[in-house]
Amino acid sequence: MDRESFEKLKALAQQGHTKSQFRLGMQYIQQDDCGQGMRWLERASTMGDMQALFQLAIMYYDGVGTLPNLTKGVELLKEVVANNDPAFSYLIPHAHYNLGMAAFMGYGMKQDDKVAEHYWLLAGKEGDPDGSVAAQAQLGMYYTRRDTKDLKKAFYWHYFAAENGSLESKGALGVMYYRGTGTTVNKELASSVSVRLVRQARCLLRVTS
Repeated sequence: MDRESFEKLKALAQQGHTKSQFRLGMQYIQQDDCGQGMRWLERASTMGDMQALFQLAIMYYDGVGTLPNLTKGVELLKEVVANNDPAFSYLIPHAHYNLGMAAFMGYGMKQDDKVAEHYWLLAGKEGDPDGSVAAQAQLGMYYTRRDTKDLKKAFYWHYFAAENGSLESKGALGVMYYRGTGTTVNKELASSVSVRLVRQARCLLRVTS
């Protein structure tokens, strides 16, 4: 963003324009001024901007621009999922996914596999593309663990996560088709999934190189 655009954005933010406050906060963060960035995100969040609140939750949880505060990060994520504004509904699966990870790891809340599973199921939205793909892939792995094993469920979640773009789940799906894990053996499909995985990985490498 050039200097003139930045100053216009800052003026709008100072006038109380909530989306501009969020954008200004993110601009400061991109410029490595996380202190100023967080201040503007705080102002936007107090005006009801859930995108700003979600960003703050992640920053507090991960300790980006501030000392880590896992409990506060979890509290803010819970505020995001409790919000009923349809304009921010797209954030809820991602907040649920992160709450699931917090419960699974026991960071910021009591460790509890069942609570983690509950949040991931909410985030996964039955495999819907609008759900959290990370949660869908996580459920695929969760159901292959010794204590929570259900291979049909593992296949189900890896299938939808793969369909929604998860490279990790595409790799798992190829193995599951090949071995007949949670599904019937289908080496033709295993080969097809593997070929698509390699193609997608090559495309990503070209984009990032």
